[in-house]
Amino acid sequence: MMKRKNFTNTARKADILRLRAEGKSYREIEEELNCSRSTISYHCGNGNEKARVMRNNKNRTCLARKVNSFKSQKTSESVRIKLKGFKSRGSSGKGEVNNISKNYTVKDVINKLSLAPICYLTGREIDINDGSTYHLDHIIPTSKGGTNDLSNLGICIADANIAKGSLPLEEFYSLCEEILAWRDRSVNTKKPNK
Repeated sequence: MMKRKNFTNTARKADILRLRAEGKSYREIEEELNCSRSTISYHCGNGNEKARVMRNNKNRTCLARKVNSFKSQKTSESVRIKLKGFKSRGSSGKGEVNNISKNYTVKDVINKLSLAPICYLTGREIDINDGSTYHLDHIIPTSKGGTNDLSNLGICIADANIAKGSLPLEEFYSLCEEILAWRDRSVNTKKPNK
């Protein structure tokens, strides 16, 4: 297997087309050049690939942005560094993937969550076409040692994730129980006016 080179787009295309002309399959080309099948398809196609990519449904585009943001979440303890990382994450256009034991794609996330996911905190249905209504959450927060791995990814409504903040699940549940107990106590101590 060939190690990945820094190909120019023209050189990559030439190598892909040469190997395809030799009768190699996409899988064989993928292994030999260490490039994705979509890249091979793009160069072997008749120009329709770019149009297909442009037509790609918005839920995958929205979800792709959220997955990249999740995967590039910083693990630093310093608030200053976190804020700096948060501000610069979107500006470079390159998500830094760290703290991941095995890389994954948007397709892997969809396989885990389904196209009609439910919030893991509230049980509410989520419309993945409306990115403003949900977050991808670190079930175990990175500030508490959680990773950016797929196994630590949960989908939840935005309000629930904001309420959870950086709390581990058990602490969040305890806080919710305290809130409900306080509500119940406050309601029961108020006498109805007669």
